[in-house]
Amino acid sequence: MRSLKRTSRRLRVPVAPLIPLPAPRLFLTASHPSSTASIATHAACSGVATSVTPITSLLIANRGEIALRIARTAATMGIRTTTLYTDVDAASQHARCTPHALALGPTTTAYLDGPRIVALAKQHGIQALHPGYGFLSENPAFARACEDAGIVFVGPPARAMADMGDKARSKEIMTAAGVPCVPGYHGEEQGVEQLKSRAAEVGYPVLLKSVKGGGGKGMRIVRTADEFEAQLGSARAEARASFGEGGEVMLVERYVVRPRHVEVQVFADRYGNCVALGERDCSVQRRHQKILEESPAPLLDDLTRKDLWDKARTAALAVGYVGAGTVEFILDRDTGDFFFMEMNTRLQVEHPVSEMVTGTDLVEWQFRVASGERLPLTQDEIEARILERGHAIEARIYAENPDKDFFPDSGTLVHLATPKTSEDVRIDAGFAEGDTVSEAYDGMIAKLIVRGKDRETAIRKMELALREYEVVGLSTNIEFLKRLCRSQAFIEGDVETGFIDKWRDELFRPRHIDNEVFAQAALGLLNSHTTSGSEGPHGEALGFGEASTQGERSFAFRVRDDSVAEEDEIIQVSVAPRGPSLYNVAISRPGNGETPAITFENIVSESPVPASATKTSLTTFFPLARVDSTLVRDPTSDEKITVFQLGGKTQLQLVEPGWFEKALGLKEAAASVVAPMPCKILRNEVKVGERVEKGASLVVIESMKMETVIRSPQSGVIKKLAHKEGDICKAGTVLVLFEDVEDAASSA
Repeated sequence: MRSLKRTSRRLRVPVAPLIPLPAPRLFLTASHPSSTASIATHAACSGVATSVTPITSLLIANRGEIALRIARTAATMGIRTTTLYTDVDAASQHARCTPHALALGPTTTAYLDGPRIVALAKQHGIQALHPGYGFLSENPAFARACEDAGIVFVGPPARAMADMGDKARSKEIMTAAGVPCVPGYHGEEQGVEQLKSRAAEVGYPVLLKSVKGGGGKGMRIVRTADEFEAQLGSARAEARASFGEGGEVMLVERYVVRPRHVEVQVFADRYGNCVALGERDCSVQRRHQKILEESPAPLLDDLTRKDLWDKARTAALAVGYVGAGTVEFILDRDTGDFFFMEMNTRLQVEHPVSEMVTGTDLVEWQFRVASGERLPLTQDEIEARILERGHAIEARIYAENPDKDFFPDSGTLVHLATPKTSEDVRIDAGFAEGDTVSEAYDGMIAKLIVRGKDRETAIRKMELALREYEVVGLSTNIEFLKRLCRSQAFIEGDVETGFIDKWRDELFRPRHIDNEVFAQAALGLLNSHTTSGSEGPHGEALGFGEASTQGERSFAFRVRDDSVAEEDEIIQVSVAPRGPSLYNVAISRPGNGETPAITFENIVSESPVPASATKTSLTTFFPLARVDSTLVRDPTSDEKITVFQLGGKTQLQLVEPGWFEKALGLKEAAASVVAPMPCKILRNEVKVGERVEKGASLVVIESMKMETVIRSPQSGVIKKLAHKEGDICKAGTVLVLFEDVEDAASSA
């Protein structure tokens, strides 16, 4: 098969104006009467280039992994590239990946400052601009400003972006083009009662979403009329905060109870050619945002698949589209019907999935089409590649805690180990070890993409690659992604957007920690101490009690892992050296009751590489197996220990012996609720003196562009609200204080 590079070079020739435009090579046949009109519209909107003008200099108006990804392709094409950065991102990977980088200053929202970014491009004589995704990528005014300034905007025409960016307008265009749309109301009447009346006409449950929506922002499911007003208010507030003026304008649509999210990657050039590079299933989601994406979509018959491709092409051509775009559909699992949902007029986060199954570089395609070239491949060539290349899956690695309702996290990547990459395993990352994931931006750390000859092989490869991923310093969804890959329902392709809730009991079933984990933790600490000669975490020789003076070391670990059955249990481990690299290890667990401690006798344990202050690698030969482990200690709190072993991660805390804790009167504070991460207070939901039940809403915060409700961990009486609306809080800041039970009773 011809490589993309050779095919591109073969097609890169000057093109004279053609009037009228020739019929596209792809898809548009006599069976589609709208095709001719679509071509005419396409020609009128986009115009026809008289020659190919290669891009030689580029400004990337974005950050993180997408900026790095664009820069890589630009470098292979000999394009001089400039990046942008705010003060928060000054030391980021994307700011350092090119010789040329321009500062935007202290404001974290400066990536949204379109006029300034256009002015910088003009000032530095930059020929083209790539917006990536998010930020200004779907802002038609910004695209138009680039065009007016003589800067090549690597994206669709501003008019096409405006038509498809307005969800109400896009529904009108799709209906006229014969693309099926979800039944609903997309009009100008926006009063509460008018929208509520429209919802009743559509029939509950309904979906509320902003006309400017995206990424699940400003989207709410309303199941009954009684909750309509509250959900509408919440959706509007979030949409206004996310999209600015006009974001509060809402659509009301029928909510499909068992929906699948299937989208088609399309690509069009300036000459009326439009191709579909397969479809992606993005049904596994949380907070209306995707976690896993795959191509081809599982359990989809070929007739429906080709119909989706055809409708996606029709949608793109109906608005004179040029460049990369994604047409999103909702597929009703109960009826088999599908409906147009929206079109993303940009490159998608999950575009590597399509690249893996088609053997293409879609960013290279973007540059070539923006230069005036025709599409590099025909539809037949694309379909042949899809048949040949099998199946691809992408997993998004997020800074979040799935076991706490996917609550976002931030912090420094103290330790980062990634899977080995190959032709079939790819990582698109925006961070390296030592970098800080800021609460100011989206919490995606990386994307892991794998390919296999079929879906089952791809899933197995994904799970194996995830087992090699190690992150310490913040919470991630990696362990959850492993559980997803082991889920039988997912393996069988039984996916829908409610997949996580449907299989919650299985996906969040607490796991058991093997004794070898605690043994390795103790051996690793002993090895680290012996190698470094340093003192223990409390200023003494590592270990406690008289036994330590006799060569034996005793450790106590508290399990600090939301995903395990033993959370908060205290596990005691004693290590007795028997000779060089030879040990007896005894483990006492609360669950053992009166039974003796579990003992591993005469086990050999060695470190293949010298231990550092924070990391120890350990190989131990237990009676039944060899176990390789990595032990990582948090440099800011060396009592916190993370053990990576046999593809799993366990978080522990090294604790003082019970007598020491009792002597100091130490106890955990249980009368307050603290901010789990840096955040902004949106509103307090309770009042001082109010009695609340466990699970009640206390405070609504915003962090990493996400609105989150902080709920009460206990029943009690509110003593103090520490912050007011608009306050900015650090992680660990007290938000709510409860009265002591005795105080509450005496004041009653």
